[in-house]
Amino acid sequence: MFQIDSLLTIQSTAAIISFLGGVLVVLVVLFLMTTSHIEEDKTSVKHKVYKLRGRYFFVLVLCAVACLFITLRLLPYSKFQGEPEQTVSIVGIQWDWKMKSGAFDKSAEEFVKDTAAKKEITLPANKKIRFIVTSNDVNHDFAIYNTKGVLVAQTQAMPTYKNELEYEFSEAGDYHILCLEYCGLMHSIMIGTIHVN
Repeated sequence: MFQIDSLLTIQSTAAIISFLGGVLVVLVVLFLMTTSHIEEDKTSVKHKVYKLRGRYFFVLVLCAVACLFITLRLLPYSKFQGEPEQTVSIVGIQWDWKMKSGAFDKSAEEFVKDTAAKKEITLPANKKIRFIVTSNDVNHDFAIYNTKGVLVAQTQAMPTYKNELEYEFSEAGDYHILCLEYCGLMHSIMIGTIHVN
């Protein structure tokens, strides 16, 4: 629940900033509309407009820099900061998933032959998990679906490359792993299971 609350806080802040930016634009348009009926010679008007435009640009740059400075410290979001509490190694093969706790200590080919690597794994709830994902043959897409069938996280499984994905399971239950990258005739049966306690 903490993740949703912090996300709503970020969204609320973004909404307030967007609203204030919109109000500023409306105020500038109103100012221009109310002052546009006054007749002045073109050179003095041109000088005033360029001066106002320069100040407006300077304020926008300051606001952008301030927003970047404030928001960059939030990335990555706090739930992903620090070291994960558990690491899981995953290899996609046509048409199965092989998973095992711990970081890779062997090649993808050797990992697939390891009898300890299974298509099901049990992980704890409310703990930060790092998934290290690769493939032994073709591209796959490691996609985790929650108990309601909603996609909660995904990354590519590519041969000779290891992608890392960090996720924290907030609810207990059986999560299913599906491949979202068409990988051949039996693509639809490429299903793994994560049991979360």
